[in-house]
Amino acid sequence: MELHQLVHTLSYGDAISGEVIGLQRCFRELGYNSEIFCINTHPKYKGLTQPYQTLSPDFSGEVLLHYSLGSPLNELYRSFRSARRSLIHHNLTPAHWFASTNPRIAHDIERGVRELPELCAITDRLIADSRFNAQELAGLGHPAQVLELPIDPQKWSVPANPGILSLLRSDPSFHILHVGRLAPNKCIEDVIRSFYFLKKYVHQASKLWLIGIDIDTELYSFGLKRLVHELGLDDAVCFTGQRDDGEVKAFYQASHAYLCMSEHEGFCLPIIEAMFFDLPVVAYASTALPDTVGTAGVLLREKRHPQIAEVLFDVCRDSALRQRLIAAGRERVGQLSFDVFQKRVAELFSRETRVATRRAVP
Repeated sequence: MELHQLVHTLSYGDAISGEVIGLQRCFRELGYNSEIFCINTHPKYKGLTQPYQTLSPDFSGEVLLHYSLGSPLNELYRSFRSARRSLIHHNLTPAHWFASTNPRIAHDIERGVRELPELCAITDRLIADSRFNAQELAGLGHPAQVLELPIDPQKWSVPANPGILSLLRSDPSFHILHVGRLAPNKCIEDVIRSFYFLKKYVHQASKLWLIGIDIDTELYSFGLKRLVHELGLDDAVCFTGQRDDGEVKAFYQASHAYLCMSEHEGFCLPIIEAMFFDLPVVAYASTALPDTVGTAGVLLREKRHPQIAEVLFDVCRDSALRQRLIAAGRERVGQLSFDVFQKRVAELFSRETRVATRRAVP
C-alpha cells in the first residue's frame, strides 16, 4: 500500500517540514510505501523528496496534503481519479498581515482561503494539527480529527553548539529568546518593545536573541532592525538568521526565558521546544497559543510592554517560579511526545481504519 505526502516546501527547521519527515517514518513503520512530493526542497533535504509533477493523477493509493496556502499542489490534489485523499490543515495566516510587506504571499493566502472549503469537501480523511485549527474547519462545516505536532527527540539528538553555549553561559545577562520566521503576524516588534523596558528600566544586563529567516518578509525584517536602532538596542538585540539544529539547541539550553507575542498561530511548536529544554515560556494568549501553552507557561491577556518586562524579570530571577514552570513544561512536553504522536498516527492511518473517518470528531 502507498501513502504519499504532498507539501509545498520541505524547509529546514520549520514545524510542518518536521512533521512531514516524522510522518514518513511513522507510515513506513506501519508498512506503507511512503514518499514526499513537493515543489521546493531545502538543500539539506536533497534526495529526500520527489518533484510533485511525477505523481500521476492515476495514482490509486492515498495522498496526504499538508495545507497552509494556495499552491499548485491543490490542483494536483483535485486531479486524482481514484486515490484516497487526506488533508492536514496547518492554518492560513490571515492575508492582511502580509498585504503591505509582500502582496504575493497575501495573494497565495487568499487563494488558499478560497480553495479550502472545496478541498475539504473532496477529502476522505480530514485532520487538523491543533484544536484551534479543528475549530476553524468545523466553522466551515467540516469536522476534523486532531493530530497535534510532536516533539521529535531524533531532531534534537545532535550536540548543542559548544561555542554558543559558552558565549551565553559566560555572560551573566538575562538571555531572552524568540525562535521563528520574522513574519508580521508574529508581532516581533512587541517582543522588542517588551525587551526594551526590561533592559532600560528593570535589568540592564539583558540580551535578546531573535532566531529565524526573513525570506519573503525582508521589508518587515528591515522595520524590526530600524526599531532596534531607534530604541538604542543595537548592542543588546541579535538577529541571528536561520541556525542549524545544534545551534538552536544551544540557544534553548542557555537562555533564561522564551517570549512569544504572536497574534496568529495555528500551533507554535517553538514554545513546546522551549519547554523540552526546560526554558520557561511567556506568551500572548492569542489564537492557538492558549491551547499550545496550556498551564505550562505564563499567558498574557494584554500587551502592556512595561508589565511584560516585569514578568520576564520575575521568570528569570525567581527560582521557585522557574521550577514550577519547568515542571509544568515537562508535563506538557510529555503530552506531545513522539511516542504519543506515533500512536495517534497508527489510530488514524492503520490499514484497519481505512474506512472514511472525516466526519468523526474525537
